[in-house]
Amino acid sequence: MKKKIFYIIMVGLFTWYLFIWCKYSAFNKVYTQQEIDKEFNALKMDAPLYDSINIRGYSIKYISNKKNYSEKGDAYGKKKPYLVLLHDNNKNAGAFLNYFKDKELNKKFHILAIDRIGFGNSSFNKPEKETNFQQEQEEFGKVADYASSVSVPEILKNEGHYLEEVRIIANGSGAITGLQSYLYESLSFSKVFLFDGAFSDRFLLSKIFSKMIVSRLVALAFPRAFVSKHHDLLLTDEKRGTDFENIIQNAKSLEDKETESEGYMYRNGFKSVFFLGLNKSQAERIKNTSGKKNFIFADSDINIYKSPEEVLKTILANDIYTLGFNRIR
Repeated sequence: MKKKIFYIIMVGLFTWYLFIWCKYSAFNKVYTQQEIDKEFNALKMDAPLYDSINIRGYSIKYISNKKNYSEKGDAYGKKKPYLVLLHDNNKNAGAFLNYFKDKELNKKFHILAIDRIGFGNSSFNKPEKETNFQQEQEEFGKVADYASSVSVPEILKNEGHYLEEVRIIANGSGAITGLQSYLYESLSFSKVFLFDGAFSDRFLLSKIFSKMIVSRLVALAFPRAFVSKHHDLLLTDEKRGTDFENIIQNAKSLEDKETESEGYMYRNGFKSVFFLGLNKSQAERIKNTSGKKNFIFADSDINIYKSPEEVLKTILANDIYTLGFNRIR
């Protein structure tokens, strides 16, 4: 009997291990520029380009359709608004290629899909010489939270952003990054749409499991994306836990500031943070911190990776909270 139980446990563990490798290695494709070019050439479309920025040792990669539009803007000199895409911790920027294949989205937006730290083609490169900044010893080190938070505004700056509208789309664990990115932007025309955000504090056993997976010896046995997922969970645990109320209060303050200073201009009120697909307990937690007048809460069953057209509908449906000259047309 004991041998049978042991055999079942070992088979179960092996099956789980094999599943992890399939899901995070074989099925979680990381694209190269050549593969993107080939895929878009087959569709007879201009291929988006991989670009990168460097933040204190991190090389943050992102996909951009920058070459699909004019630097000079339209006849009135207005450039396209920005659509920033942030993935969950079981994917990478390549999961958003459907957005670059959507002709309507390409006409409307300057699209940016970002490989978050530890995923896709983003990486940490240890400097050969000492610098003025405290450097990491590993990918998820002391500056990882900072680099993750400022990556969106830094990439926007790298792409030539000035006063164009910004719409940030984030999913799952990426929603925390999306919310922090919005706080760094703090502009009246920036809006963040958080789909199925992972805002609930995790159970103690889940945290212990993550710490076990990222330990040096265990991490060597698993795909990088799976290890990065647990690094990312540990990195954002504090943001989902004790810091979450402060993050929500800061976002509330930004909305209130805009409403108080220019509220009369917003016929439908000013809203900039949209929580979509949250469960009841998560929504109540946010409302108890911010009050029920801030933010927008709505049900959603949209798969943001497979349905870019539905994401666009969501953005357009909520453009009533934006001043007329900043609306997505």
